Amino acid sequence: MVKVGWALAAALCILVLAECGSEGSHRKRDGEIAGFNVVIAGRQDSRDKVSERRVRRQDDIGDMADVYWLHVDSHVTSRFATVTVESKLANRGDRGREAVFTMQLPETAFISNFSMVINDTLYVGTVMEKGAARQAYDAAVEAGESAGHVAQESPRGREEFRIAINVGAEEKVTFQLTYQEFLVRKLGIYEHVISIRPEQIIPDMRITVDLRESQGFSFLRVPDIRTSDLLTDQSTDELSTATVSRVSPEHYTVTYSPSEQKQAAMSAQGIMGDFVVQYDVNRQQQIGFIQVYGDYFVHYFAPTGLPVMPKNVIFVIDVSGSMSGDKILQTKEAMAVILDELRETDFFNIVTFSDRTKRWKSELQVANQESIRAADTYVTSMVAQGGTNINDAILEASVLLDPELRSRHDSRASMIVLLTDGQPTVGVTNTNQIIANARDFLAGNHALFCLGFGYDVSFEFLERLALQNGGFARRIYPDDDGELQLTSFFDEVAKPLMIDVNMGYSQAGNPALQVADVTQTAFSNYFNGSEVVVAGRFPGAPPSNFHVTVTGNGAQDALSLVEDFQLASLAAPEGFVERLWAYLTIKDLLKKERTATEEEQQNKLKERALNMSLEYNFVTPLTSMVVIQNERRRQPTNKMFVDTVLLSAPRSGATSWRSWPFWLVASAIVFALLPP
Repeated sequence: MVKVGWALAAALCILVLAECGSEGSHRKRDGEIAGFNVVIAGRQDSRDKVSERRVRRQDDIGDMADVYWLHVDSHVTSRFATVTVESKLANRGDRGREAVFTMQLPETAFISNFSMVINDTLYVGTVMEKGAARQAYDAAVEAGESAGHVAQESPRGREEFRIAINVGAEEKVTFQLTYQEFLVRKLGIYEHVISIRPEQIIPDMRITVDLRESQGFSFLRVPDIRTSDLLTDQSTDELSTATVSRVSPEHYTVTYSPSEQKQAAMSAQGIMGDFVVQYDVNRQQQIGFIQVYGDYFVHYFAPTGLPVMPKNVIFVIDVSGSMSGDKILQTKEAMAVILDELRETDFFNIVTFSDRTKRWKSELQVANQESIRAADTYVTSMVAQGGTNINDAILEASVLLDPELRSRHDSRASMIVLLTDGQPTVGVTNTNQIIANARDFLAGNHALFCLGFGYDVSFEFLERLALQNGGFARRIYPDDDGELQLTSFFDEVAKPLMIDVNMGYSQAGNPALQVADVTQTAFSNYFNGSEVVVAGRFPGAPPSNFHVTVTGNGAQDALSLVEDFQLASLAAPEGFVERLWAYLTIKDLLKKERTATEEEQQNKLKERALNMSLEYNFVTPLTSMVVIQNERRRQPTNKMFVDTVLLSAPRSGATSWRSWPFWLVASAIVFALLPP
C-alpha cells in the first residue's frame, strides 16, 4: 500500500443473479431478504496494470436503501490506528431494495474484521488461506451464474471495499468493518486519512478519532475535507466544524458530526472526500523511543538536529516514445523544480534513455547555479521517441557513480532516481535479469528509487528493482498534478541525514542474549522528516534491562548511539504492541519475499506471513475473509470466476431455505494492498 511496501491492485466486483428450480415456478415475495456468500480477498498479483471496465447487468435491483447512520471510530495509539466503520441502512419501501456499503481504505491497511447484522442475525467473517477460502466458498454455493462483473480502477492511494445485498421491505441491515494501519511519517507529518464517501446525505454521521502518543504531540491539526486526489487542490485551511479536544499533552480527541445541512452544502451526494488528521510528536532522545509490553517491543527512531548529508544523485529519465505528451512535459516541469532544490554541496548528472542511453555530462557536476541552468536547458530539449532500454540506463548511472565512490573520502549519500512509464523493450528485456544485473551493478553502494509513470508500467518489476537496491518505488498517476507528485517524491529523499543505518538489541551486559523475530534492522538511508520503526520479540522472559545501539554514517562521519534502558520504564499501554508487531512483521515478511532471489526462501517467507495472517486475523495478499450464510442445504454448482472471485450466488431448488425462486445476491469488492 513503503515507502517500501507491497502493493495489491484492482480486485473484482461480481454481481450475481441466479434463478432457482424450474424457471418461473415461483416468484420471490417482496419483503424477503436475499441469501449471500461472500469472499473478501486481496489480490496478490494485480499490482502492475489497473484497468477499467463497465458494469453489465441483466436486471436492475431498484432503488438503494437509505443510510441513516454512519459512525467511524478510530483509536490511534503510538501511530497504530484501529478504525471501525459502522453503517446502518433501512429499506422503508414496500419491496426489496439494494443496501450498499462502500469504504475506501488506505492502501497499507489490513482488514481485521467484517460483520453484518441482517434480520437480527449476526454474520461474522473468518480469515482463511486463499485456497482454503476458495474451497469453502465453492462448497457453500449451490448454484449460480454470473450476470456481469466490474473491475474498476483503484482510487488513488486507496483500496475500495464494497458489498451490496438485497434488503426486504421494512428491513434493516448493519455493516461493520474494522481495519488497521500504521501511520508512516513523511516530511515530518503523520497523516491519518478516513474516507467518507457514502454517496448520500446521512441523518446521523459521526467521526471520532482518539489519539494517544506517549511522547506527546508537537502539533495536531484537522484540515478541510479533502475532496480531490490532486495535490494541487488540497486546502491548507482548518476544518472549522471539527472539535479538537486536548485531554492531556499525550492525548487528543477529534470529533466531526456534520449536520444534514452541512453535508448538503458540500454536494448533492453529501460529503465525498477524506477526513484528515495531521500531527507529529515530541522527540527528546536521539536514540529514539521504545515501548514494551509483555514479550514484544517496538522502537521508533527519528533523530533530530543532524546536519543534512551531501549527496551524489543521477536522474535517469525515460524519453521513449510512450513518454510523449503530458508525461514528458510534466517531467520537464518537475525537473526544473528539483534541480533548483539541489544543495551546493550536492553532485549530480542526468542520463536519458530510449533505445540507447545518453549522458548529459561525462562526469558528475557540482550543483552550482551555472550547472543547474545548463541542466535545465538540457532537460527542456528532451524529445520522446524510440524504445525502452532500462538495463543499460541503470548500468550507465552506476558507471557514473562508481568513480566518485572510490575517489571521495567524505561521507556522501549516493542515489539513482529512475523515471519510466513502460516495460523494457530494447536490450535486456527479461525483468528478472535486469533486477539481477542492477544488483550486481550497484553492489549495495547506491540506493535506487523507481518512479512508475501511469498504469502501463510494470510496477511490480519496479518495486522489486528498488527494494533489492535499498530504495522504494512510487507510482506517479497520470493526472494534472504529475509535476507536483514528482517534486513531492524528491522532497522526501532530498535531505539524507544518515546512511548505512543498523539497529541492534540485546540485554545490557549480556550481548549473547538477543531478541527474536525482529523486523528489518539495516537501512540504506534515513531521510529528514521520516522515521525508522523496528519491532521484535523477546524469545524468553523479558530482560530487566535493554541494550539498544544505532550505528551509521552521517555528514560528520560515523555515528554511534548507545543506550541502556530499564524495561520497567518502557511499559506501553496494554493491547497494541503485540498486534503492531504482527502487522509490521507480516509487512516485512512480504517485502523480504519480494526481494528474495531463491524460490525456497520465498516459500518460507510466504508460509510464515500466511501463518501470522491467520493467527492475527488479517486480510493480507495471502488470505481471504469468508462470510457465508450456511443455514440451508446445498448442492454443487457451476460458477463463472473472473480473475479473483469475490462473490457468487447460490441457485436454490425447492428444498432451499424459504423456497425462494431466485437469489439476488451480495456483491463485494475489496481492493486490499500491501504495503511496504
